[in-house]
Amino acid sequence: MKVTTVLASFMAAASLNAAVIKQVIVRQQWPWSTDVKVEYKLADVQTPVNISVKAFNGESELDNSRLADSIVGDLYGITESGIGQFVIDPVKAFGNKKVAIADFRVELEITEAAANINENIYKIFCLTNGTCTDVSRADLLNGKYGPVETDFAKIGNGFSTSLSDVIIWTGVTNNIDYKTTHLVMRRIPAKDKTFVMGSPESEVGREKVQNDVGTENQVNVRFSRDYYVSVFELTQAQYRYITKQSPSTYAGEDADMHPVETVSYNSLRGNTKGPSGESINWPTNSNLHEVAAGSSLYVLRAATGNAYEFDLPTCAEWEYACRAGTVTSFNNGKDLESINVYRSANLESVAWYNNDVNGNAGALHTHVVGLKAPNAWGLYDMHGNVNELCLDGYHKNTNPDGLAELLDPPGLIAVGGQRAYRGGGYATPSWFCRSAARSYDHMQIWQGNSNRNIGVRLAFGAEEK
Repeated sequence: MKVTTVLASFMAAASLNAAVIKQVIVRQQWPWSTDVKVEYKLADVQTPVNISVKAFNGESELDNSRLADSIVGDLYGITESGIGQFVIDPVKAFGNKKVAIADFRVELEITEAAANINENIYKIFCLTNGTCTDVSRADLLNGKYGPVETDFAKIGNGFSTSLSDVIIWTGVTNNIDYKTTHLVMRRIPAKDKTFVMGSPESEVGREKVQNDVGTENQVNVRFSRDYYVSVFELTQAQYRYITKQSPSTYAGEDADMHPVETVSYNSLRGNTKGPSGESINWPTNSNLHEVAAGSSLYVLRAATGNAYEFDLPTCAEWEYACRAGTVTSFNNGKDLESINVYRSANLESVAWYNNDVNGNAGALHTHVVGLKAPNAWGLYDMHGNVNELCLDGYHKNTNPDGLAELLDPPGLIAVGGQRAYRGGGYATPSWFCRSAARSYDHMQIWQGNSNRNIGVRLAFGAEEK
C-alpha cells in the first residue's frame, strides 16, 4: 500500500478526566515499509484513558472493521500526559495487498479506560535469574507482547464460553523462551466466584471405569481468592532449570519443549519424618502448601525469592481453570459424542490423546506444549498431552461432607498413596480427557513415578506471601 498524501485530524472528545489530544502527526514509513506511524500529544490525563482510531480516505471513512487488529502501540490504559505513538499496518487493516489511498488521514478519540485496564493478568518468571515480569491488560492490548485474542469464537470453529471478559495471549506460543527458560503464569479470576465441579449424570463418558464411580458427583465450589496457573504444562527444559535433573523418557530433538514426565509426587513436594519418626507426606492438614526442604517446589520457591507458594493445583482449582466458563465435556464448549470409539472430533483441536481407531498406544508420545488451541483463559493442553498431577489425594466423592457449597476445597491427604491427576494424556482415550474426569495412580506416584503419561502444571495464590 502506498499513501500519496498523509493528513491527520483529531477529536478532543469530552472526557470525565478532561484529557485532550492537542496534536497528531501521521507518517508513512515509505519506501522501506507500508506501515503508517502515528504520533499524538496527550494532555491533562487524570485517570487512565484509551485512544480509539478511525481511518479515512479524504472525507470517506474506510472499512475500519480490521483496523484495531492492525495497530500496535499506545492505545490502552494511558496514565500520563505526553507523547504517544502507534503503528498501523494498512495491508492488514484494509486489504491483503498493496493499495493506494490518495488522501489518508486518521481521527483519534479519547475514551475512559476500563477500571481493570492496568490489572496484571500474566507473570513471567525467568528461571535463570529468578526475576518476575508482570504483564497487564494494557500491555497485551497495546501489542507489547505480540498477538492477543478477545473473542474466543475466533480461536477455533464452534468454540464457545460463558466468559464475558476474554483476553488470550496467543503470542505466548511464538517465543520458545516461554517453553524453556521462562515460566508463564496466568491469573485466574476466581475470587468470590462459584462453579459446579463434576459432571451431570447424563454426560457421555462419565465415570466410565468402575473405580471412578462417585468421583464426578456435582458440587458447588466457591473460591476466596484469585490464583495463577501455568499457561503450559511444565516442560523438560523448565524442570531441568529448576532441579538440574532430566527424568523424562521422551528424547526427540525437540524434547526440551515437551512436558516433563516420570516425575514423582515426592520429588515435587517431598516427604520427611515427624517428631516421633512417623512419615509425613504432604500436604499436612495444618499447612496445605508446606513442602519439604530440597524438593523441586522448595527449590523453585527459593529461586524466585520465596514470594509465591508454587505448588500443584487442587482438583477444584484445576477444573475451574480448565473449564474457563464452559459446562461441557471439553473446554472448547463442545461435548464428547460417543464412547464406542477412542476418537472424538470435538476434542481434536485442543488435545493430544489416543485417537487411534483401535486404541493402540504403543507409538504415541508427548508433544511440544502449546501446539493445540487454548481455552478461554489462554491455557494450553489442559486436555491431553500428559495427565496433570493435583495436590489432592484420590477420593470417591468430590463432596465427602455433603455440604451445599465447598469453600476452597483443599488438597486432601491421600489414602493408600492414591494421587489424583486430571486432563488425560497422549495415551488415554477421549472420555478420560473430559474436564470433569479424574483418575489416580498408586504408590508409584507417591514414591517414584515411572508413568510417562503423567506430568505437571503449576499454580499459586494471587497474593504474595
